[in-house]
Amino acid sequence: MTRFRQASDRLVDADTAVRRAEADRLAAVAAMIDAYPAPTPIVDSPAAERVVSAGAEGAGAVGEFVALEVGALLGLSEPAAWSLVHDVANLRARHPLLWAAVAELRVEAWQARKVALAAEELSAEAARWVDAELAELWGVVAWPRIRRRLAGLIVRADADLARRKAEIARRDRFVSIRHLGDSTSVLTARMDTAAALTLEASLDMIVDQMILKGAQDRLPVLRARALEMLATPPLPDAAAPNPSPGLPLADVVVHIAAEALDTAATDATNVARVAARGGDVGPVLLDQLAHLLGHHRIRVLPVTDLDHTVAYWRSTPGSPAPPGQTRISNLGPLSRREHRAKTAGIWTLGQPEPGVYEWTNRAGRRWTVTRGRTTEFRDRSDERIDLVFTSALSR
Repeated sequence: MTRFRQASDRLVDADTAVRRAEADRLAAVAAMIDAYPAPTPIVDSPAAERVVSAGAEGAGAVGEFVALEVGALLGLSEPAAWSLVHDVANLRARHPLLWAAVAELRVEAWQARKVALAAEELSAEAARWVDAELAELWGVVAWPRIRRRLAGLIVRADADLARRKAEIARRDRFVSIRHLGDSTSVLTARMDTAAALTLEASLDMIVDQMILKGAQDRLPVLRARALEMLATPPLPDAAAPNPSPGLPLADVVVHIAAEALDTAATDATNVARVAARGGDVGPVLLDQLAHLLGHHRIRVLPVTDLDHTVAYWRSTPGSPAPPGQTRISNLGPLSRREHRAKTAGIWTLGQPEPGVYEWTNRAGRRWTVTRGRTTEFRDRSDERIDLVFTSALSR
């Protein structure tokens, strides 16, 4: 176990070094922006360097050839160098709390750049609002959850922008069919998400019937066959019924966010997150949800996925189970993989108080999970950098 603990320490040290190097790289780009000489005006010369925006609104200005300098030093193309300059300028000016979190190694540089890029169409004020909303999550919440939270916040920050982008996207719908010459063709389409969800559900319903009848092909093949059936329905006088199914079923799981209970926040924009078999649809404005689910049957489901912290002891003949095992202080949400690791005894779990979960791995490292936020517990004698753990435990 000592070797395993040493390997664990080495991994943490290596990760710290990578994060520090990436953070220093962004800081060095910021220094390049600050130190870059102001362009010298050249009268009547089309080759004169111009002053351009360093990023989105509020990110300042810089000479346009700064990207050539950055690109040459880092071996990047000019577009890639400009992307780096824009992200750094946006992070520093529009996301100051996130910029500080990068410097403190609470968030990785690539994650911070993803945030800056996602929010670049927002106003400077809206971007800083998003920054403030995410501030307490860095380093204690896993990136997939932050990414989903970010998408919803961007919609809330500027609902009009979200509607305009959705309308532009709908205008760009298309269907392309390319025949391959081997009796098959490739169909590519961009369509309204509501219609796509309905089509996806219809295909899956047909596939389910195929499987019940003994079909054993791979799922992609079965879905292609189902689409072919929808495209070529039987003739009216044929014995076989039309394969088109009825309305698909949509399960609605209602989560109430804390901000939704704030009666003072009367101007808050309500956002729903939609997931489907084909992937996460993402956040949508609540007033768009009716359009999205208009052709579905609706079933509202409760949220259940609770695990006994101390394993449940079932009754056996002559040994009745103790009462009170299923109680708030002995329950908590847990995914299948973490449940298996706990059951196998590889990880141990305790709940010293309701909603506070203490995990310990086989090397003796400990983490505390509270309201989906994970922090690593360190002895005071440990003088190494205290990094937080944002793994599947905080999903």
